[in-house]
Amino acid sequence: MAATAHAPARRRLDPDARRREILRAASRAFATRPYETVQLAEVASAAGASRALVNHYFGDKRGLYLAVARAIAERTPKAVRLDLDVDVEEMVARNTEAFLDLVEASPYAARTFLGAGPFGDDPEIEALQDTLRDRLVERILVNHLGTTEIPPAALLAMRAATGLMERAASDWVRGKGTTREQVHAIVAEGILAFVRHVLPAVLAAGDGDEGPAAGAGG
Repeated sequence: MAATAHAPARRRLDPDARRREILRAASRAFATRPYETVQLAEVASAAGASRALVNHYFGDKRGLYLAVARAIAERTPKAVRLDLDVDVEEMVARNTEAFLDLVEASPYAARTFLGAGPFGDDPEIEALQDTLRDRLVERILVNHLGTTEIPPAALLAMRAATGLMERAASDWVRGKGTTREQVHAIVAEGILAFVRHVLPAVLAAGDGDEGPAAGAGG
């Protein structure tokens, strides 16, 4: 009697491992395709799980996407290394390369953090954007100030400076004519200009009075 073909048996995994498998499959799907085209059933199949199990762990497609976005917000700041024993220009160039590598590898997922994601104004997405931006800014400033004790004014200024960089990366990842080389120049030279010229001015300005109302009333 001829052998009967059977579908591959699903691997038995503990709940945490299964959840990680689903998250990995979802990360691959959302990284390179528009949100609308990703189906939960295909993510489940790629992870060797059932659609019901995906729903159990993540709720719905938006919940799964948010889990992927949280993972991105957690790992992306590590692209800015704190242990490079090179001159400042080389350090900025290498960290910029690493950041752009991540964006290029996951163009659709990256859009979420560059103001062009699938949900528009969404409080949870905006919170993740802020988290990622803050962690990137902190690591950049640790590299240039040499301390984790970063003045609030420096954080605020660096957050503002990232707006130009994010817009350049957003145009690039959406195919709006900007090249990777141009984005690299904008990001790297923007950071260097900021730490050499803007940051010292901001910190010096912080040595004066505490605001418009300081000293009012005598």
